[in-house]
Amino acid sequence: MRDIDALQFPLPRACPHHPPPEYRQLRLEQPVARVRTPRGDLAWLITRHQDIRAVLTDKRFSSDPLAPGYPSYLSGDVAPPPGFFMQMDAPVHSRLRSLVIDEFKSGYVETLRPKMQAIVDSMIDAMLKLPPPVDFVAVMALPTASLIICELLGVPYEDSPFIQSRTDTVLDRSSTPEQSQGAAIELMMYFDRIVTEKEQNPGDDLLGRLVANPANRERASHQEMVGIAALLLLGGYDTMAQVMGLGTLTLMTHPDQLADLQREPALLDTLVDELVRYWSVNHAGLPRAALEDVEVGGQLIKAGEGVLVMLNSGNRDDSVYPDADQFDIRRQCPNHVGFGHGLHKCIGAAFARLELKIVFGTLFERIPGLQLAGEADALAFRHEMVLYGLKAMPVTWPQAAGEQP
Repeated sequence: MRDIDALQFPLPRACPHHPPPEYRQLRLEQPVARVRTPRGDLAWLITRHQDIRAVLTDKRFSSDPLAPGYPSYLSGDVAPPPGFFMQMDAPVHSRLRSLVIDEFKSGYVETLRPKMQAIVDSMIDAMLKLPPPVDFVAVMALPTASLIICELLGVPYEDSPFIQSRTDTVLDRSSTPEQSQGAAIELMMYFDRIVTEKEQNPGDDLLGRLVANPANRERASHQEMVGIAALLLLGGYDTMAQVMGLGTLTLMTHPDQLADLQREPALLDTLVDELVRYWSVNHAGLPRAALEDVEVGGQLIKAGEGVLVMLNSGNRDDSVYPDADQFDIRRQCPNHVGFGHGLHKCIGAAFARLELKIVFGTLFERIPGLQLAGEADALAFRHEMVLYGLKAMPVTWPQAAGEQP
């Protein structure tokens, strides 16, 4: 395809609840399409569910931003920090991921339930003490997600505003390269200080256990530990905060399905996966670069060419999910790609599922009358960010709900 035919990426949404409508047509007619990113990179857009899964399990596609052809509208020409294994290939990716994988296995994650539950209850208590309406994103979603991941890792919660502001700068498409680079440097300096403190005085938390293990010190350098710390915290709070906000909006605007959940708490299992599928908050795509010639969906992708794997398109593929644009709390979708797939599937998927089940199960049990304070059409969404979500969401509730049980 000639460069002049490339679509301008990102494509705009027609409705904030759905990916760009062009994705449906592309899946049917041109599932591997040429696009140009705002930074000027040419890449192949992967839109079908089956092709997405194929690319994400194919070692001929690299996750390294320094690989020739790697596309990004952020900072693809900057090497990932040591330890940031999400943007690394085997064998380095496998070595670093293995250092923390046991901390995120479902059996161990379940032991964190009481602590997560206590945090969620305390955050709801704090929200109920405020006079409604309140901004759910600022008062509940962001602080709850931040506190849970900070507690897990052993990072001071009071540092959350700094972490959030710098992360937003890095992930905001409107930031200049200088602003993004400066914020990234500040973040890595912060995590360097945290890991250094853990090395001197390790506590009973994930980072403390990571650096205290002599075997880990032989397998990873100090700077790699710093990168791991940054990756785990950044991956564990913003994504969760956005799903909390969007999920709460979805339940409030689907009262019949919310009533089903309140009658049948067992629906929490399908609710969480359906929310992750339906919203697919990583709406910027997963960038990859072809290391050799590969055919995907009938299209030859040459070595040195980039691809953008569109998780939000794959999760709305009607050939896999009937009526994919409809939210269905009872939908069985274990093969969704909202947590990624294959070699780099989200290491914290079990942790995320438990956290979201606790939040949605507790929130609407404690505040059954929670509702939007205003019109849904007036809500502002994070179109410019790598992770999609709500900028703010005013909510209210019957005052009697504020009385402590």
